[in-house]
Parts: sequence; structure tokens; C-alpha cells
Amino acid sequence: MKSRISRKSTAVKALCSLAAASLLGSAALLPGSAHASVWSLSGAIGTHDPTITKEGSTWWIFETSTSGIAVKYSGDGHAWTQGVPIFGGGLSWWKSYNGNSNSTWAADIHNWNGKAICYYAVSTFGSKNSAIGLTTATSIATGNWTDQGVVLASNSGTAYNAIDPNFVVDTSNQPWLAFGSWSGGIYIVKLNASTLKPTGSTTRIAADSSGIENAFIVHNGSYYYLFVSKGTCCNGASSTYHICYGRSTSITGPYVDKNGTSMVNGGGTTLDAGGGRFIAPGGESIYGTSVIARHELDSQNNYASILFINDLLWSNGWPTY
Repeated sequence: MKSRISRKSTAVKALCSLAAASLLGSAALLPGSAHASVWSLSGAIGTHDPTITKEGSTWWIFETSTSGIAVKYSGDGHAWTQGVPIFGGGLSWWKSYNGNSNSTWAADIHNWNGKAICYYAVSTFGSKNSAIGLTTATSIATGNWTDQGVVLASNSGTAYNAIDPNFVVDTSNQPWLAFGSWSGGIYIVKLNASTLKPTGSTTRIAADSSGIENAFIVHNGSYYYLFVSKGTCCNGASSTYHICYGRSTSITGPYVDKNGTSMVNGGGTTLDAGGGRFIAPGGESIYGTSVIARHELDSQNNYASILFINDLLWSNGWPTY
């Protein structure tokens, strides 16, 4: 696996972000970077790899944590409260992948067939000894989470790294899982609709030697859109994280950017590169097709990782904000 500094380099950075909320969360956060339709946020705004969804009238974010799967919630999407982590004491099978810790990375929360489902990754920095786990519940609010074990695993001999899961359903109501990070790039695999575990072969849909991870796929109009985070996140002022995208008429690709370059060949149009006080946007997730969440690093607060939410807009068949 290529040597790198990644947003996965230490989950402690995520908890440092939570501490930053005490400094920034007492008033609405008004970002210095030039983003259109940005939401004002307050409260528990420290986050890393936020995945956003809405259940009933409540907004939820699941995120990277050193203690299980971290969760926060909001009644209006603006004022956020940190909740109780899922499996905060860890699960026994995690220890084979995450260095005997209770940490999880990049949770992905969705609703499928009337129940809440959450995929997440366990691993250690620089290792392909990784696994994607699944837990399910009657609903997020109910919180009766049941461990479904390992969905997909990798080791030094596999082409991919089994981290950064993203659950996506195609136009035929067939579920898929996109995943992968750096080593080998981004992959997608069909899921069994009942077990929600992989069936069939994997397909590589994106790669970039400068670093690529955190796939998130949505369907809008005639296309599937693949969003990714490229570069390195957690390297202070030298962080190069930025959000890119491409589109395809098939969920398995090929995904191409605005210039027609395949994302397997390093393509990807930049959606957000950050700038000003807040830099290195990434760890993006999308609710529906109209809301996008991500983290950015606060250059005025020791580069703590902070939650941002925007309206996601579409222009001439491409995303923007």
C-alpha cells in the first residue's frame, strides 16, 4: 500500500474535532470559504467523514470515531447534539483489523426496506488488513442496533482495501456497495438484497495515484454520479483533500468527468477545493440529491475537522454549489 498521510491516519483527529465544537459551537458557524447555499451550524460541529440522512423530522450524522460509531442529531439540520455512540465499547471481531482498538471509520447510514442500515470500516493506517461491517436497526431513533458481522474483508493480497463503504441502490432497486481507498482505487460490488452482503465480482470504477477514497454515488436524471475525495486530508496546512466527481449511465461505470476523462484513469472534476480559513474539504456524503455534508479543516483552530452542510445544486447535468 502506498505510503501516505490520510484522513484515516488517526481517528484521534476526529475527537479533536469534537473538542473544537466547544470553541466554535456556541454560535452559528459562518464559514470563511466561498460556498453558495451553505447552512449555518452550531453545537457539536466537530466531525470526520460525516454521512448525513434524515429520519422523520430529525437529521442524523454518523462519523469516524475512536469509540464505536459516533452519532449526532439535529431537529433542524443547523443545531447539532452529540449522541451516544453505537458499540462504544467495540466488538470482539474488530480487533483482528483495527489494532485491538474500538475505533471505526467512515460510517454510511441509509434506510433499506423499512429499516436503518449502517456500514462502516475497521482498519489501521497503512494496512490492507481491513473489513467493512454492517449493523441494522428498526430505526435510527429506536437505536436497537444488531451486529451483522463482516460484509467484506481485504488483506495484503487483495486488489482493493475494504474501507470507506457506500450503500447505493440502482434504478432497478438493486443494492450495491461502493468502497475502496488508495490501494487499487474505488470498487463496486452487487449486494444480496436480503443479506446485504456482496454477491458476484467487484468492478474498479475510479483510481488516482495522488490519493482517492470516500466514494459516494447518487442517481440524478439520466446519470449515476460518483463523488470522491482526492489527495491527503490530515496534514495541517499541507493537506490537499478536495472533492471530485464524474458521471455514468451505468452504476458500474465508466464514470467520466466534464472533460470526458475516465475516473479509472485519474479523471474527476473538482467540486470543492476549499480555501480561506477552511481547507481540505472531503469525507463527503449526500442526502437525496439536494444536500451535501463534508468535513473541512479549520486553519485558525489547529486544523480541527469541522462539519459543513450545503444545498447541492445541479446545472446542465452536473453538480455544483
